[in-house]
Amino acid sequence: MSLISVKNSLLTPLLTKSFSRRAIIMLLSVATLLLTGCGDEVKPPEKQTAEQEQPSRFSKGNFAYRHTYHPEWPKEVRNEVYGDKETFSTPRILFSADIEWMEQTTLFSARMDGSDRRRIIPETAFTDKWMVGLHKPERSPDNRYIALSMDTTEHGFTRELWDTKTQQFIFMSKGHGYAHFNWTKDSENVIFYASGKHYNYHVPTKTLTERPIIYSNGLYLLPDGKTFLAHKKNEYWLHDFNGDVIEKVDLGYNNHLSMRSFKVSPFGDYIYFVSEGLGAAQNYWINLSDPSKRIILPKKTWSYFFSDKKNKVFSKYLKKTKKPIGTGGFFYDVYLEEYNLITKEKKSILIKETNIWGMGSIRILDVFNIKDE
Repeated sequence: MSLISVKNSLLTPLLTKSFSRRAIIMLLSVATLLLTGCGDEVKPPEKQTAEQEQPSRFSKGNFAYRHTYHPEWPKEVRNEVYGDKETFSTPRILFSADIEWMEQTTLFSARMDGSDRRRIIPETAFTDKWMVGLHKPERSPDNRYIALSMDTTEHGFTRELWDTKTQQFIFMSKGHGYAHFNWTKDSENVIFYASGKHYNYHVPTKTLTERPIIYSNGLYLLPDGKTFLAHKKNEYWLHDFNGDVIEKVDLGYNNHLSMRSFKVSPFGDYIYFVSEGLGAAQNYWINLSDPSKRIILPKKTWSYFFSDKKNKVFSKYLKKTKKPIGTGGFFYDVYLEEYNLITKEKKSILIKETNIWGMGSIRILDVFNIKDE
């Protein structure tokens, strides 16, 4: 059945300038209904069909508003690509988070301002295994591998590598307890604890060997690649690569103090910790070249982490925006407060792409791909 020509139909006398636009639209609608009643379907416009085929995950819940609030954000998740020159042209943060519709925590990276967020491990890779959230992953210096503690159905607790080139897990060993991963500078050896022992895994040959154990609450291979710093309760010891003690550094605190959230600067010039056991918690930075030099700040909501630049550290904070979301609530932008340990200057940096892909809170784990200053 063909469409009726408007030009030669009984409607023609009605289509005059004096006739209202609304009446014309109503008459045409009636004509369309009469046509469809004869058995023919009127094909919906192509644009409408395309919109109906879009994923529904962006049309439900409050998180959909993040994409209208920031229309420049991509809706499809960006993946990190091994060896991509643009991605690794700047220092990046390593963090864990989950995408709203995936319900699986995984690892991501981003530039220092939070932009260019990229998923490192696809959620589908976590078949019958889960990251142990309290164990800090460590990325190899060449950025190819990430050492992780896993909880698996097959082996229980394990130490594994994620190979960003082959997109596969590499099993290193079983083992429980904190791993405290360290990489050698050539990215060929990862050193870790497992079930009360100390191991070296040689990546090229996939060989696991036991090392002389260095007892610690956390072990850190310093940038010289030869010296380990072992975190004790309220002091630290320095060991050579084979585990022999070089120096014991007593920080002068009494036995009630413990050092929590302990970190070592990527440049090997400071240690950081939050005090516990001596009154209100405080942030401490100890200069490793002269442990008597100490910087102390009151403890805020979040602890600090080291920057990609010497003598600078970051702390995270939230600030309510002036743009409401559809349900009457408000967005909260995330900021980094950069603090200069030498000059005491502070600088606020807005973290970009906050809440992209329904990604709520993020846990910043480390800074990597740092360029030599």
